[in-house]
Order: sequence, then C-alpha cells, then structure tokens
Amino acid sequence: MDLKKFEILNKEKELIEYGDKIIVAMSGGPDSVFLYNLLKKIKDKMNLKVYFAHINHGLRGKDSDRDEKFVIKLGESEKVPAYTKKVNIKEYAKLHGLSEEEAGREVRYGFFRELKDQLGATKVALAHNEDDVVETFMFRLIRGTSFKGLEGIPVKREFFIRPVLNYRKEEILKYLDGNQISYCTDKTNFENIYTRNKIRLDLIPSIEKEYNINFKEKIINLISDIGEFNGIINSNLKKYTKDDILDVRELKKEEKFIQRTIISEYLQRFDISVNRNKILEIQKLIYSDGSKEIYGDCRYRIKKTYDVLEIVEVEKIKFNDQLIGELTVPGSILWNNYRISAQLINDDQKSKEEKNEFYCKLRKDDVLTVRSRKNGDKFYPVGMNGRKKLKDLFIDLKIPKEERNSVPIITNLDEILWVGGIRGDRRFEDLKRHTVKLKIEKIEEVDFSGKQQQKQQ
Repeated sequence: MDLKKFEILNKEKELIEYGDKIIVAMSGGPDSVFLYNLLKKIKDKMNLKVYFAHINHGLRGKDSDRDEKFVIKLGESEKVPAYTKKVNIKEYAKLHGLSEEEAGREVRYGFFRELKDQLGATKVALAHNEDDVVETFMFRLIRGTSFKGLEGIPVKREFFIRPVLNYRKEEILKYLDGNQISYCTDKTNFENIYTRNKIRLDLIPSIEKEYNINFKEKIINLISDIGEFNGIINSNLKKYTKDDILDVRELKKEEKFIQRTIISEYLQRFDISVNRNKILEIQKLIYSDGSKEIYGDCRYRIKKTYDVLEIVEVEKIKFNDQLIGELTVPGSILWNNYRISAQLINDDQKSKEEKNEFYCKLRKDDVLTVRSRKNGDKFYPVGMNGRKKLKDLFIDLKIPKEERNSVPIITNLDEILWVGGIRGDRRFEDLKRHTVKLKIEKIEEVDFSGKQQQKQQ
C-alpha cells in the first residue's frame, strides 16, 4: 500500500489527528476494507481508536445479510467494535417520497451521526475513491447540477473524512487481492440497470477506448480547477452569513449565478444534499414575501423570515400561533377543542370508515405530531392521484379560510398522515405495520371543573 498518497492528502487537509476516535463506514466491500487496512497501518503510531458502522439496507436479500455478518466477523477477528443497523429502505423511501438512493443516504448519515454522539467519536471515515469522484461528476453532469455540484466529493466536511479519495479502484483491488485480504462483492455493481452502473461499466470505458485513455485523469484535473474557482466565491460566504443565518438583502445584490453558488455552499455547511432543483427552489424563496419554509432533509427545514434565511432543526421549529401536541400509538390527546385518539385494532375489526375516522398502518409506540397547517404543506390524498397542496384541497372542498387553521394536521416523521376529519394520506394505508384507527371528536364545552362534554363530529 502506497501510504505516501494518504500522507500527502492528510498533511494538506488535516483529516486524521493523533488520538482520533474514528468510525469507519464499513460496507464490507473492497473500498471500506482497504480504508480499514490503511488506518490499521497508522493506528498505533497515531493512537487511534477504530469502530465499524454498517447499515443493512435489506435491498439484496441474503446478500445484504451476508455483508452484515461479514462486518461483524471482521470486527471480532480484528478486535474492532462493530455496530450494525437494519432498515427497510424501500419502505422508508416510500414513506418520505424519496428515491431509494436518497433514502439510503439519509439513513446512513443519520446512523453515523447518532453513533458518533453515542461513542464520543471524533471522525467518521468514508471509503469513496478516485473512481467514485469521476463517476459522481459524470452522474451530476448528466442529471444537471450547480457549479458547486461539479466540484465532486469533498475530502472533508464537518467530521466526515475520505482518506482514500485519491486512490484508484484498480490499485485498491490490486492491494487486497495481492495480500489475500477478503472482502464482499456486490453483484448489483455489475448490472446495467442503474445510471451510475451504466456510467461506470459503459460510458467511461467507451470514452477511454474511443477518445482519450487518460479521460479520468482529465476529469480529476477539471474538478480540481472547479474547486479552486468555487473557493474564490466560497471564501466570501461570511459576508452573507452571521451566526449561521443568511442575509437575504445582501444575497439579492449578487448575480443569480453567485446567489446559487452561495446557497449551495450554505446548505453544505449543514450536510444537506444539494441538487439544482433545491437550489432554484431556495432562490425563488428569497424573493417571496413574508415568512415561508421548505423541506431541507429529514433533519432540517429551510426557513425564510423576511430578510433572513436560516436552517432550523425539525424538532426546534416553532410555529407562530400554533398549538403543537404529541399522540402516542395507542393513546389519545386533547388538541384545541378536539380529542384525537389512536387505537390498535385487528383488520377484522375495521368497519365502514366514517368521516371522523381514518384507518392506517403504523408502529406500536409511534409518536405522532398534531399541529395546525403550515405554508407549503403537501400530501398524497386517499382517492386522488399524485401529491396535492393542502391549501388547494381546502379550496376544492370549500373550507372557509377562518376554519382552516383550526383543522388538526396529524403527521408521522414530519409527513402528513391525516388531515383530521377530512382526508388521509394513501402512503400510510399499505405499510406492513399494525392497523391503527385514528378518530377525532369535537369537544363542545369545557367547564371550569375540567369536565368535558363531547359531541362526535
């Protein structure tokens, strides 16, 4: 193994420091195994503590389980603590309206962050290599991205580091095979059914064969130039921000291209996945009136309040003039002048659904949020195609404006589950979970003794 490449990169970017506690994102594949072996060579010298973190996405059946077992056994043989987690990515993606790739990324990074806090780790090491950099560049170029997006995969962001980013796949495999080091092979990497696979297996080899054998090297050089150009702009980001809040007035003074670049850099401060559509949505947001907010990712909202834009953690968002409550499954809650209940039932207990009821699929002990409506609320109404704005549904159903804020919105993981007494979200009807009967009842009178008289809606 050529450690000089790592030493040069580490000296320039200060990826690993003496005494670091490093979580290795260990898939079991050649890249992550190579990464561990690199750390193993410097472990004693730099007094490192290493852990493995593995997500079983459940997308490849027995092969996914095999990879998880491999990581556990590797941890045992190397005396490295291994932490694994199994998540149904298909279900998560469906619930959150994401692609499986986006869902997988959210789950992985969420797990790494939780584990870092739990273990008191200082770094999370990811095993992207130089080939990944080129493939990502081509993927984003084809799909469309910002100039920032073309900069590729960062070597370091927050506590995430990529120590093998300047190693080619070819030399990684050569080292592992030459030293008879075991690793797992993902068969789906060789199937031409995914865009990334087609880029890796067809597009890049074709360009190298027909046009330029040094194509990857040229792309790496171009990415480096783009990074330096972005650095000139990004070095001025502090001009637009204070205490992690973006000054909309200052941003509006810039050309549209500069605005998009600043927005992209701002999002990446919080490790929010960046794409052109999201950047354009935010660019449109800064020219809107009043206060509005949009989805950032499962952890953050992007909130614009008059002349400032800020990234707000989901659990810390405060809604003006809103009453927020929590409903545990099973259980009930008093919200405004309603009692809302969640009852676990068997499927044979289901009867004809009344207006004030909704049958859905949830987990026992799920904690639902009950709130009033927000700007931009959207969901997938039962009996309708596609996604619909809550505002448009209220208009279609001719619900008076003065009554709309008093309609209870029940959400699960920040996704609308039921617009109380009006319409449920069809995504929660077919999940492989417990059947739950949600019910809303209006409380007509409340006297000073606290006794409540109820009348069903």
